Formats: sequence, structure tokens, C-alpha cells
Amino acid sequence: MKVTGASLATAVVTGASLATAVVAGCLGDDDDETAADTGDDGTDTDAGSNGIEIEAGTEIVFDGYTHHWAGLEPDAIAGDENPTLILEEGGEYTMEWINADGVTHDLQIWDESDDVVDDLATDSINEEGDSDSLEFTAESEMVTYVCSYHVGTQVGDLVVE
Repeated sequence: MKVTGASLATAVVTGASLATAVVAGCLGDDDDETAADTGDDGTDTDAGSNGIEIEAGTEIVFDGYTHHWAGLEPDAIAGDENPTLILEEGGEYTMEWINADGVTHDLQIWDESDDVVDDLATDSINEEGDSDSLEFTAESEMVTYVCSYHVGTQVGDLVVE
């Protein structure tokens, strides 16, 4: 294929225009927040960044997938992946999970050293649709809920206040 001066010039101008458009898109103003993204006082209400407060006595339910825990209940976590849960210290909770993909999973609550807290670990389940749960009192040493088979992806933070 023979490249002429006109086709080369067209390619250069087209490439420069495309590069300008890409850079402009990346450097654009990021004030596109919606009312759902911020509270009345302008604070960020994104569940992933701050966590979701869960009242004592609440049953927390997840679907267990290899790549994440999917929040089901309460409504505040519905649809969230690996949501950060803010629990009341001394509060009683039930955390249930349902095997949603037929792969082996369990649920454990870990401290900052990645040790199971107070033997809080369910049995391993590999049948899709089967479930298990933990009943516990929230303690400050609890920092993570995790599937021990998928530690890198199926893990969420616990904040106990």
C-alpha cells in the first residue's frame, strides 16, 4: 500500500483530534455527583467508602459467590458487593450466607491478625442453595468477614463502634 502525503496528513490530524478528545474526557470537571451520592450536608454516602450502619438485632444475609459476597438483607446492603458493615459493640447479630454458585465456601470472622474470632466460622458448603449462619456479639477485635477459600475476593470489612 502506497502512503501519500495527503493520507498521511489526514491520519495525523485525525489522531491528534482523537487524542485531544480522550485527554479532555479524562481531565473534565468531576462535579457530576447526584443527590444520591451526597447527603444533605454534602458528605459522601457511598456504601463502599464509609460503610453501612447495621442496628443490633439485625439479620445480615449474603449470597456467596467466588468473586464476592453479595448483600441481600437488610435493604441497606442489597446489591452491594463486600459491603463494609458498621456494627454496634456488644450488639447481637446473625450473619447468614447462601451458596449462590455451587463452589465450596464458608464464612469466618477474623481479627486484624487474620485469626478466627471466638470460633466464628461456618461449615464449608458446596451445594448451590444451601446456607449456614453465625450468631455473635459484635466485639472491637472483629475486622473482617471472609470466605477462607476465596480470601482475595470474598472479603468485607467490619467496623465495630
